[in-house]
Amino acid sequence: MNKKEREYFTRLILEERQRRLAALGRLQGTLNEIKESRAAEYEEEVTLSDDKEYLSKLIEQDARGLEEINHALEKVLDGTYGRCERCEEPIKRARLEAIPTALLCMDCKRQEEQESLGGTVERQERVQRITLPGEDDGEREDLAIGAEEE
Repeated sequence: MNKKEREYFTRLILEERQRRLAALGRLQGTLNEIKESRAAEYEEEVTLSDDKEYLSKLIEQDARGLEEINHALEKVLDGTYGRCERCEEPIKRARLEAIPTALLCMDCKRQEEQESLGGTVERQERVQRITLPGEDDGEREDLAIGAEEE
């Protein structure tokens, strides 16, 4: 990656950081307003509690995004920006323009997603193989609620 490209992507990353910081500031301000407000009725208290939880999750998500941005900026500084962290091949420009904080090329990202889904599929298959007592020998117990005993 040449100097002009590094400057371009650094600018994209810094713009994303500014956007995230502004969003965090707005969310934090709204959360502080909710915490300071005194609800007079129970319904309002429940709504405010739900709002606080939702805003807290958004703040947490933006904070993680800032960590990704800082990591990308560190990669710019050490000269490894634009290289896949897994296979070390260059990440395509279109991917970096879409996601300036991308750490993996598309092939490695797909592989990572398949690996994470693989664990889910294996768990689902194991759960499906679990049998009820008596099913192993071909006899199935009637477990219906309210089933009459004979």
